[in-house]
Amino acid sequence: MIDRHSQQNLDQAILLELVNQYYQVQVDTLQQLPSPTGKLIYQVGLTDGTSWILRLTPAHDQAMLNELGQFLRFFEEVSYPAERVIPTTEGAMFTTVGDRALCMTTYLTGTPLDYSPTSFALLGTALGRLHALKPALTYTPPKAGMLPAGELAFARQQLTSIEHAVPHDALKQYQWLDTALTSITYGSDLPVTLIHNDCHPANALLSSPGQATLLDWEGAGMGSASIDVGFLLTNCDGKVPWDPITSASSQTEDTLIRSAIEGYCLHYRLTPAELDYLPDAIRFRSLVFGTGSFVQAIKRHERAAFSQQWWRRYTSAEEVAGKARMYF
Repeated sequence: MIDRHSQQNLDQAILLELVNQYYQVQVDTLQQLPSPTGKLIYQVGLTDGTSWILRLTPAHDQAMLNELGQFLRFFEEVSYPAERVIPTTEGAMFTTVGDRALCMTTYLTGTPLDYSPTSFALLGTALGRLHALKPALTYTPPKAGMLPAGELAFARQQLTSIEHAVPHDALKQYQWLDTALTSITYGSDLPVTLIHNDCHPANALLSSPGQATLLDWEGAGMGSASIDVGFLLTNCDGKVPWDPITSASSQTEDTLIRSAIEGYCLHYRLTPAELDYLPDAIRFRSLVFGTGSFVQAIKRHERAAFSQQWWRRYTSAEEVAGKARMYF
């Protein structure tokens, strides 16, 4: 019987062999990186001191790796800062071995961004540059993940699944959520461009003086620029999207909003219709998160109180959008 430690060593030995086979390099170290979503990501240290990133996915997810490779190759064509794909010895963007697919990219170095006006100006600039790339697209990307239509439909499905289990003292919350989920428009008639779809300080690095480089492109694709801007503005209250809110002052939040939009407008500006959609672009993910929390509380027979964490973000959407419009 092989214990867990021995199995990990065996798995690493197999990975080392595959990397040597398909990339013909000498590996010094192979370290699995932490992933809150359970992704298998490794930092590959080569004997020459270079580091790469290896993504390992089930073979049936190779379409995701293909799209990621397409994004990164396009970014290289237009000199947009991002990871670069490292092709296999046969020139492929990834390779499939048995039930696994492997994709290798460069390892980005830099300093984590903080919640300062400078960081938000750089994030806004990176986002504006991305949205301005639309005329240069050399292929047709898929729809981005986590768009309002799919996310809100999923949330409604989850809410309906517990309809007959909601206790009397939680009925008003249930009814409010049901009404709120149907009141948000999808923004389906808005113009689309290539969006990142998860833009916040924890998904970027200060890769060189005056430049923020976005990470984690797995959910990217075509969507309304408002979605990206709205999600960035959600973070101007001083905390990663789903972490408890800090006691950021209104003045600090205003400064971060202004910095983000001024950086963004160096390269791109939202249309009047996109600006009108900003409140829903800001609030819809908070509502989806809040619905999920409510559903889980009911299933666990816990008190289903609205948490400060998402409720404040939901209720402040109009105010935040109004402040942002001042700087466009």
